[in-house]
Amino acid sequence: MGGDTMSALKKIILINLLLLLLSLIAIGWIILHVIAQPLLQVDLAQVSTLKYLIVVDNWLPRFFMAILVGGALGISTTILQQVTHNPLASDSTLAVSSGAYIALLCANLFMPSLLLWVSGAMIALFGGLASLLIVFMMSYRNQFLPVRMLLSGLVLNLYLGALATALVIFHPEASKNIFAWQAGSLIQDSWQDIIQILIATFVAIGILCLLLRSLHVMQLGDTQAKSLGVPIVVVRGVCILLVAYLCATTLSLVGMIGFIGLAAATMINQIQLTKTWQKMVFSYLTAGLILLLTDCLLAIIQFYSTFYLPVGTVSAFIGAPLLLYLIFKALPTSINLSKNNSYTHHSTLTAMQSKAYCILAIIIGLILVWFSLAISNTPYGFMWTGWDNTLLVIKLPRIITAIAAGIMLSICGVLLQRMTHNPLASPDLLGISSGAAIAIIVTVMVFGYQVIPLWLPGLIGALLTFLFIIAINIKNKFQPEKVILTGIAIAALLTALIQLFLVNGDPRIQFLLIWLSGSTYSSGLVSGIVMLMVALFILLLLLIFSRAISLLQLPDNITNALGMNSNTVRFILIVVSTILITLATLQIGPLSFIGLLAPLITRMIGYHFVKSQLLMSSLIGSILMVSADWLGRNILFPYEIPTGIMAALIGGSCFFYLMRRP
Repeated sequence: MGGDTMSALKKIILINLLLLLLSLIAIGWIILHVIAQPLLQVDLAQVSTLKYLIVVDNWLPRFFMAILVGGALGISTTILQQVTHNPLASDSTLAVSSGAYIALLCANLFMPSLLLWVSGAMIALFGGLASLLIVFMMSYRNQFLPVRMLLSGLVLNLYLGALATALVIFHPEASKNIFAWQAGSLIQDSWQDIIQILIATFVAIGILCLLLRSLHVMQLGDTQAKSLGVPIVVVRGVCILLVAYLCATTLSLVGMIGFIGLAAATMINQIQLTKTWQKMVFSYLTAGLILLLTDCLLAIIQFYSTFYLPVGTVSAFIGAPLLLYLIFKALPTSINLSKNNSYTHHSTLTAMQSKAYCILAIIIGLILVWFSLAISNTPYGFMWTGWDNTLLVIKLPRIITAIAAGIMLSICGVLLQRMTHNPLASPDLLGISSGAAIAIIVTVMVFGYQVIPLWLPGLIGALLTFLFIIAINIKNKFQPEKVILTGIAIAALLTALIQLFLVNGDPRIQFLLIWLSGSTYSSGLVSGIVMLMVALFILLLLLIFSRAISLLQLPDNITNALGMNSNTVRFILIVVSTILITLATLQIGPLSFIGLLAPLITRMIGYHFVKSQLLMSSLIGSILMVSADWLGRNILFPYEIPTGIMAALIGGSCFFYLMRRP
């Protein structure tokens, strides 16, 4: 055991020495080129002043900040993994950073005077703790299983991201600053922030040193730690507070820096250090040096290309592939999401009950359409607006588009869940909608709006994303929980790429931002009717060939014996799904949760056959989308919440409720 420990120490020391050497080389290059060149172009009398400003007030604080921020995130991740017994836990995966960010964003937009009395770190601390509490609430009935905690945290990240997008749309004048803050930056102009993060780090490390023995004993498990007299609840609570405090402090100072702590903790776990103090020390050093090297390399790239790459966004490009690796390597066994869950096992309805529920859903849908057309919020409150031409010009196209999108997403959710044998598969959680979105964004930014029809790159992006998910899960036999986590990791990567476009301030971004949020206000009557006809036509075809979809639940050898080529059917369904996802994404953006929620509610009611699932899911999806459109138009009148964002807020809230069920 002693020899293994020494070998592990040598490995991590060598890794840190290599990171340090590369960082020093990068810093030397920056000194010779980025710093020295401006000094050679000014008068000798101004050199000393400029040297002080550039070196002492800019670059030195930036180098130190990289080490301190990376170290804080590294030690936070290591401690969080230790107290939750979760190898994938980090501030990024458990939504600590997202919660802190949304709290700071709300404070800056709505209560800026509060920042005069309360520090940004304290506001961020409150938000981070609130998010962590939500994650724990959604996973405690499953005994805080790593997969359930990770799924809860990552879905909460998506939910809070939708909420942040809605807030930014209402405050476009602050959007560039918000995007820059969200993307994360280590650029400094003084030593003031360095002092603040140093104080936070010293306080946290001092308390952790007092808890060192308890943390080491907790590695044995909760039962053994209790028998040895460790107050587990107290230690875990204090550690979570410290983690949230460190993450909140770094976020308030430099913005969101994701996955750096997870990268360092992964190295430590792979090398298999056993002592807690060693994990703390080397996770701090490793994460700090990784962030320093990353920031230096980005500064060099910017020097040559003049293209600004924020370190927080780039860290997501490092973290998403790392998260994919951990999903398959660090989670060898996990719960099966398709079994033993209250939202997947319900009694099957009788034929009479099935028809009754279907008729009820149609009636509710018609009432909602009438309500949405006839009643609106006005300066005088909610009123009957009458039947005039504005119904056809403004409201009716939006309602038809919402219905079409609801049908498409619901159908797609059913197909994805059937193909992957996964009750939580959906365009949002599998990252397929994000794939379509990023392909459309790149096309607009490179070629403009009119050169290429936007549905074509969207279709290609969705298809490639879907095929990639299938390819990397073949060996894993499409384990439901890992398929979902794979999709969410890909969605995180594509979201970071979207942030890279948003932070550069291109004037086309505001249009793209409104489209990403899923607004239906520009929908036309003709285009809406066409979309609805396409949705109904595809639904009719799937109902006709529902037997083939049902047989996909059986093993391939049985389906082939019954005369059906399962691979051909899957390929056709993949193409159909990508078409539906692309068309829906073009209308309401990449995030809504409708494709997840509608089939989930359908199964909970008791529909288990393909035909009834497709029909009822389409009705429920339409009802949810029409509701989201009406609420988005009226709840904050005269302002408007885009339909896609409103659907994401409704769908995400319902999903969190369902996730709490055992």
